[in-house]
Amino acid sequence: MTDDITSILLPASRIDVFALDDGTAKTAEDLSQDWRFARVEVDIIRNGIEAAVERYGQVPSPELIIIETNDISENFTAQLGALAEVCAEGTDAVIIGPTNDVHLYRSLVGMGVRDYLVRPISAEEITGVIAKALVEKRGLDGSRLVAVAGSKGGVGTTIVTQMLAWRVSDTLKQKTLLLDMAGSAGSLGVGCGLEPSTTLAEAVRVGQSGTDDDLKRLVQHMTDNLDVMVFGGDPLLGDRPDADSAEAFLDRVMKKYPVVVVDLSAAAPAIQKRVLARAAQVVVVSTPHITALRNCRTLLNEMKHLRNDLKNVALVMNKQGMPAADEVPLADIKKVLDLEPSASLPYAPKIIMGSETAGKPVGENKSAQDMMKALNTVAERAAGIFLHADAKGKKDGGFSLLRALGKGK
Repeated sequence: MTDDITSILLPASRIDVFALDDGTAKTAEDLSQDWRFARVEVDIIRNGIEAAVERYGQVPSPELIIIETNDISENFTAQLGALAEVCAEGTDAVIIGPTNDVHLYRSLVGMGVRDYLVRPISAEEITGVIAKALVEKRGLDGSRLVAVAGSKGGVGTTIVTQMLAWRVSDTLKQKTLLLDMAGSAGSLGVGCGLEPSTTLAEAVRVGQSGTDDDLKRLVQHMTDNLDVMVFGGDPLLGDRPDADSAEAFLDRVMKKYPVVVVDLSAAAPAIQKRVLARAAQVVVVSTPHITALRNCRTLLNEMKHLRNDLKNVALVMNKQGMPAADEVPLADIKKVLDLEPSASLPYAPKIIMGSETAGKPVGENKSAQDMMKALNTVAERAAGIFLHADAKGKKDGGFSLLRALGKGK
């Protein structure tokens, strides 16, 4: 295992650990406190291989299964065969056993098991095995940069950005950084009830040459999974940081967060262009009204040239049902923009203005839950998290063990 693999944010994935020993269970539980596992969902089941066979006969298996056993006889091999029959194709298995037996290790690996570890296992040992398995499956993909831009001012870009980050962190349980790249021109902190930690110019400087402790001082914690950076004090009529400096700052914070959601609503055009080109997912916010849609079409056309296509661009229609406003029907919007809206949010001034007045995130408002749920698909696309496969998905012989035993096709 190389240091490069064990010092990165591991790719989004699921791991089930079937632990018999208290020490094994504790080591697995401690993984949730490791920053490298911020986007890895680890489920610990205090049972053995029999429970695994029963479990995956009912629900899809994850990317990796870790099974502890006290039995390394031929009976265990037979149980492995039964497990392979109910696992989805591509699932890997790691076995934790009681004895250091080279012949057993070679036998299990030859049958398709990824690795065999001897109890007691150390944190370093299990981290290395997991990291190697997940990186080989998913690759060395980095943090997800999500850019949210509005077709024009007043369409609600900042509030949608806030709601999206809340959904990613709260529903998808991903460690998320919500970031306002507008400096004094931004209003993200108002709805979150936060005062700016510093100027945008100083934040960019820290991102380029400051220490990790310097960077931590810029972060404000909203929830267990959501951190926020809001800036202010920059002259509104002064020059802003250039795109290269802003990108270097983003590179720095992306080393610590699986998902970074950026509000571009009032950012400098050069920064907007750079982030929109770089983002893994772009969310464009508009309202279903002529002026906003006209600007939206222009923005989408520019992004086609910037990104080559609109494959990873989601469209959110905000403020539907605004009184005394002539709205373009959703079906016509799709024709005009050649892009189907991924979500539609109602005009809800009491909820939005109430949030800004109280300085509390919209996600905390029970009355806003239907609005929040409407962003589920956008949040999943933004975070790149599709952890729960269709329970009716194809099961065609898991972790290659079934084929090794001659039972597969």
